[in-house]
Amino acid sequence: MHNLINQWGVFCKKKETLNKSHFTYIFHEEGIINNVNQITQFLPEQEKLTQVIEDVLSIKEVKEKANISDEAIISHAKNFILEQVDLLENLDDELRSATDNFEIKFVTPTEFESNIDDDIPHYWLFDEFGDLIRDSKKNDNEVTFAFFEALYGIDNDYYLSWYIAAPLLEIKINLSSYYELWKNNCQILLLKDKLLILKNT
Repeated sequence: MHNLINQWGVFCKKKETLNKSHFTYIFHEEGIINNVNQITQFLPEQEKLTQVIEDVLSIKEVKEKANISDEAIISHAKNFILEQVDLLENLDDELRSATDNFEIKFVTPTEFESNIDDDIPHYWLFDEFGDLIRDSKKNDNEVTFAFFEALYGIDNDYYLSWYIAAPLLEIKINLSSYYELWKNNCQILLLKDKLLILKNT
């Protein structure tokens, strides 16, 4: 672990050229939760980033099932969609319609997975929001790029990485509802007329 952290320091000080994906899984290293500040020290907003990463890593180790009510899950799921739409302009009519009016449905893993590979509004919204995030980075240097890769690697989850990286963006984003879904093991999929929720119990 310490070798990888040392490599990160050397990379950030521009003393060595490494592939920016080299650090994708740095937050999986044993004992990393006690060394997060050694990663964030090379970025602005170090204190904020350190705190939220430590929180995420702590929860990731222990989360097993949903610990909130169905009503709270539904509220977070709706808010997650709205939080993205509120920041996006010029959505096409089909995506706007899908995000304006949908039925909420709790589903089984089989039902959820039967839609996961389809061309659905969930992925259209993800693409639009992802473009917004990429265009909103305060810095887009190699260190920032590698750090975003490492955040993605925490749980192979872009929305979680964007939640953590909020202090590094020019725009104000609020993905706290997504964070609540994530830490309670809930997944969602937005279809053209439904919002599917998979509650892992």
